[in-house]
Formats: sequence, C-alpha cells, structure tokens
Amino acid sequence: MKPLAIGSVALGEIPRVVAVIDEFMDMHRIALLARNGVDILEIRFDLISSDIPSLCVYVDKIKKTTDFPCICTIRETDENRETRLDIFKAVMPFVDAVDIEIDASINRQVIAHAAGKTVIVSEHDFEKTPDITHLGSIAEKAVALGANIVKIAAMAHSHRDVARLLMFAAGFDKPLVVIAMGASGAISRVAAPVFGSLFTYGYVNKSVAPGQLPIGKLVEELRLYYPAFDGRCGRQT
Repeated sequence: MKPLAIGSVALGEIPRVVAVIDEFMDMHRIALLARNGVDILEIRFDLISSDIPSLCVYVDKIKKTTDFPCICTIRETDENRETRLDIFKAVMPFVDAVDIEIDASINRQVIAHAAGKTVIVSEHDFEKTPDITHLGSIAEKAVALGANIVKIAAMAHSHRDVARLLMFAAGFDKPLVVIAMGASGAISRVAAPVFGSLFTYGYVNKSVAPGQLPIGKLVEELRLYYPAFDGRCGRQT
C-alpha cells in the first residue's frame, strides 16, 4: 500500500501542522511559516476570492516559491454556489489534496476530478458531537465515497463530548482527522494526535472555526507534548 502523504509530507507517525490561509498573503510571509513549525497549507479559496484566474495565479505562485504541500478547501458560499465545481477543477492541478464535504452535491464530481490527489472527505457538525454509532456511520460513508482521509469536526459542549470524539478516533482503523470545536474542544487541537488524528489546524490571521488556535500557540504546545515533533522531517526553508 502506498504510504499516506499530502505532497511530500508523510502522515501517521508525527503530528502534522496545517496552517489555514484565508487571504492573499505575501510569499515571504508564507515561507516563514515553515520556520515556525508548519508542514502543510490549507488554502481556503472560498474565503480568499471567487475570481478563478486570480486564485490560480496565487496558488501557482505558492507552489513555485515555497515548498509547501497544499490542501484545496472551497466551502459553499452565496458567491460561489454556481461556480464552486469550476473553481475546484481550475485549481486542482496546483494542489496536493482536496477537502470536500460528505454531503456536498458535487462531492462525487470533485473526488473523480481529484484522481491522484489525497482526498479528504469532511463532516462538520456545528451543533453537537454525535454519538459513537453516528460517528461510525459518518466515517464509513466518507470511506465509501472514496476518502483517503476522513475528517470529522464536531461542536463540543463538555469534556465528555471531547472524550467521546477522541475515543472514537482511537478505535477507528482508517486514516482520520478529528476536531472538537468550541472552547471546550480546544484541547483536542493538541491532544487528538495521541488518539490517531493525523494533523491539526491553526490560524495565521484569524480563527476560521470555533476554538481554533493560532499557529504559534499550537506549535508551542505540540513541541511541549510530542518529543518527536521537533525531530520530524517537515518543511524547511
């Protein structure tokens, strides 16, 4: 079986850090993220622009001037509802992975077009943390759709919710990322890799999800609790 990776970054042995890029940023500033402990970029195309040519130029520049693998994420908005699939198709040649929602009407088309890329099929529950049975159903549906990585983000209202999500991750035998959202769930951003979650997200400019931590704080915590983190073969510039 081919080792699981996003671009040149291997997944599974060491917690990986994904920086969320939600606006047009200078290339020098992006390159500096490698020195700050970032392994992968998630380009939130839906938050940056709906202008397809500008998006293609931007991500092409990132790939040519930095060594970062990139995840393409395009959530549906009023502006891109009719063009979202076109944006996915246009930027796909420049990215290493794609994140598509499990219930998106275009999910099968996006996955088919992502041949050769790492496919993340994601579920976001902004109301609650589902029970174990429901979590299992979500994960199996994502795998059936063609996910290389299942991603489940769920709102946590207590530490019990966090524990349930993490215990589900520990018992799931396929590649997985779990995130407990909200103030109660912030601990999962650091603790989830202990339970098998492959990577964790931090923000550069502003939080784009409840409980998300800034990159600097996230990396500081990972260095404290994961001895292998500083010895990883990640991005270097």
